Amino acid sequence: MELDDTRVAILDASGHLLIQGGPGSGKTTIALLKAARILATLESEQRVLFLSFSRAAVRQIGDRVAEHLPRATRDHLEVRTFHAFFLDFVRAHGPLLTGTPAVFLPPDAENQHKADHNGDWEAETECLARRGIYVFDQLAATAATVLERSPALRHLYSDRYPLIIVDEFQDTNVDQWRVIQALAENSTVICLADPDQRIYEGFVKGVDEERLQHAIKTLTPTPFDLTGDNHRSAGNGILDYANAVMRNEPALPPPAIQYVYYSYPYSPEQVTHYAVLQLQNQLSTQLGRQPTIAVLAPSSAFVARISEAIATDQTLNGKTLPAADHELVWDPGLSAAAGYVVASILEWPALPRIEAITATLRSVADFYRVKFAGKPAESTRSTIAATERAITTFATGKTLRTKTGKTIVDAYDAGLQLTGNPVTDWQLARSRLRGSNELTEVFGKARLLRLLHATDSLAWGLNDIWDGAGAYPAAADAVRRILADELVAGRPAEPHPVTLMNMHKSKGKEFDAVVIVEAQHNAKLLDSGWDAKRVVRQRRVLRVAITRARYRVIFVRPRNAFPLVRVDVPRK
Repeated sequence: MELDDTRVAILDASGHLLIQGGPGSGKTTIALLKAARILATLESEQRVLFLSFSRAAVRQIGDRVAEHLPRATRDHLEVRTFHAFFLDFVRAHGPLLTGTPAVFLPPDAENQHKADHNGDWEAETECLARRGIYVFDQLAATAATVLERSPALRHLYSDRYPLIIVDEFQDTNVDQWRVIQALAENSTVICLADPDQRIYEGFVKGVDEERLQHAIKTLTPTPFDLTGDNHRSAGNGILDYANAVMRNEPALPPPAIQYVYYSYPYSPEQVTHYAVLQLQNQLSTQLGRQPTIAVLAPSSAFVARISEAIATDQTLNGKTLPAADHELVWDPGLSAAAGYVVASILEWPALPRIEAITATLRSVADFYRVKFAGKPAESTRSTIAATERAITTFATGKTLRTKTGKTIVDAYDAGLQLTGNPVTDWQLARSRLRGSNELTEVFGKARLLRLLHATDSLAWGLNDIWDGAGAYPAAADAVRRILADELVAGRPAEPHPVTLMNMHKSKGKEFDAVVIVEAQHNAKLLDSGWDAKRVVRQRRVLRVAITRARYRVIFVRPRNAFPLVRVDVPRK
């Protein structure tokens, strides 16, 4: 990066800074160069803290650290997610508020609790926090309260972190902003922001469209504007077109952006499959390496349908489309709940029959509590109710009638010979989850645990509790501890060549190409305009999705789709 006058001024400025710029404007890079100057002056115990929202963003920032920071100073930069930082803080200092050790409820446990709670869930989480039991949404609030009440802790943390860089500042909620304000008394804060990427307003509680104004009023930072710069997709028109979509301005797509329209008998899944394979071939030749491609859609359910389709061979116009290897960004909390079912089976040889079978059935019920959390319709609770009835029936010695219950009993009675090899034993226990639709779903979600990249941690954890005689006592507790840590602060994974996710999850990520897919009857990119505020938010999300790409964007849309800009391309 060439250091123009603005960037030289950023490096030379003192005090709090507010750096605004669009996707690829170089906000992160100049912040790291600013950090490099500070790192060289720190004491051995001091660090620069870089806070971001996702593990993917943390990984990408880590990649840039290797490019811009001398090796000798890299260990003095902590790049962390907000949640990971707040979790460690609350575990260490939460007892100052309650007098009891802090207990964290991971997302799966929170959803189980939520599924059984009929009142005001927010009030319930506040009540739990007063008892020292914390869910995700209470971590920032608790950290803020402790810092606000304790000048000594504010000084301690500011001494540890004299410089704090806040990524995606416009998306901080009210409690995250409270923490930043508390630390800003003695630490220098650099806010990196793009108001046009504010996609969580109205979606995440506490995100405020006035956040930048709050920072200007409270911190009085020196402002810098990099809005006109674009280092991600420079010269190919992607950013300009994305801005036109966001503002609903007249525009024709540049060559880097292509529309593909489908209609019966073709499906969006087939066309997406073809687009991914074509992009892989074209960009491999153009770039001389394997490209990274993201498939983005408005809803996670639609993304899952696309994933299932492209995971197998398909036929389009008489040609076979070979299965596309890909990674699905999924619900890790639900997969963790499936992992607890597997762990309960690993305990079978060490437990009496009634206790072992009951524990596994209860884990299955808990899995569906996680799945159906926040869905009050009685029809969604039928699986939970049926499994609970099976537990009661089994405990009284009566004959089980549910297929799930019968399958678990038969699997236990058939015996389980474990070897002490955690990997093969896990696979053996998981294989018992067959025989009913409910168990097959648990099996599928348990297989996705590999995406959490916790396999090494699970193997070591299970190895430690192997009793040497055929069982893993307390396996469920061990797996719960390991996955809880991985869900919050696990290692960021290397990007897969093809990644599928909903458009919101793409924020903070970069790919060589992006395929944005719209369904025919639901999962629309844009509503027809009945709710103006909703359409504005959808257009912001679309801008984020489009600007994830460096070189190519393909839209896969139904032929009758609502135009994204006032001048749309002909339906070919």
